[in-house]
Amino acid sequence: MINFGVLGAGAIAEKFVSDLKMVPQAKCVAAYGRNLMRVTDFCTRHQVDMIYDDLDAFLNDPGIDVVYVATPHSLHAEGAVLALQAGKHVICEKPFAMNKAEAEAVFRLAQSKGLFIMEALWTLFLPSINRALKWIEAGEIGEIKAIEANFGFVGNNDPNGRLLNPALGGGALLDVGIYPVLISNRLMNGVPKQIRACAKMTDTHVDGTTSMILTYENGVMATLNASIETQMVNSLRVYGERGYVELPSFWMADEAYCHLDAKMLSFKADPTENQQQGYHHEASALCEDLISMKTQNDKVPHQFTLNLMETLDRIRKEIGLVYQMDMKA
Repeated sequence: MINFGVLGAGAIAEKFVSDLKMVPQAKCVAAYGRNLMRVTDFCTRHQVDMIYDDLDAFLNDPGIDVVYVATPHSLHAEGAVLALQAGKHVICEKPFAMNKAEAEAVFRLAQSKGLFIMEALWTLFLPSINRALKWIEAGEIGEIKAIEANFGFVGNNDPNGRLLNPALGGGALLDVGIYPVLISNRLMNGVPKQIRACAKMTDTHVDGTTSMILTYENGVMATLNASIETQMVNSLRVYGERGYVELPSFWMADEAYCHLDAKMLSFKADPTENQQQGYHHEASALCEDLISMKTQNDKVPHQFTLNLMETLDRIRKEIGLVYQMDMKA
């Protein structure tokens, strides 16, 4: 059994721990939160035995094998470092860090200690995404010619909340824009050679809506949009010579379609999983990696995360989005 400890008992941790119950070889045994009442409530709902509001005590719990870092964006790298220093393996929510320099430092520490670490890019483990990639890589739509992806919703307008607060890494790009960017990089197996982006900034000086065009080495352009101000048609379309692949709500998709001239291929996830969010796929992969004594995952290796952070850094430069944490890099 691989025992998980949750660092930060917020909304994303609720989803992850709920789905972790689907993984036979995993169990959440501990959770840490600054608010004792809130973390106690979290642990009660999820039948988690060890409740901590003392971070040192949590990190030094010998019963924890893996720390799941689920804090606000600006604290991801710090949480990962503390867990690694305590000798724990790590799965860290996206974005892995606030910039590439931070990410590189975390990976160096993990490698020096021989510990597993992975960015929690759960989308890349979904069966629907895997099926879409198989269609594309098998040449069903021919050579990729263009990519379109959107992720936008109406967020909380509290200026001190995580979406709008620059001290917490707020803004559309790091919160939801990361999904179109990561799937674009995955489809192209690399980073864009050219980036053009513009943004509508909020009163708190983070991006409320960002539009991007990423051009890759082979000339393929990815047109991507992200917003925390408006609901968008949140789909992914990958256009090829002979058709296109479409995934509605692609970051959490349970269905995929391949539109061709003469036929349409379709895929729907196992209906028995309808009550789950889909986080159990990444958790299961992590457990298999640890059992195999790996220090990184094949779908989300360290270099993929570094490439993603580099792309996000370049987009931020284009739109003039600067965080206080960048000054430390």
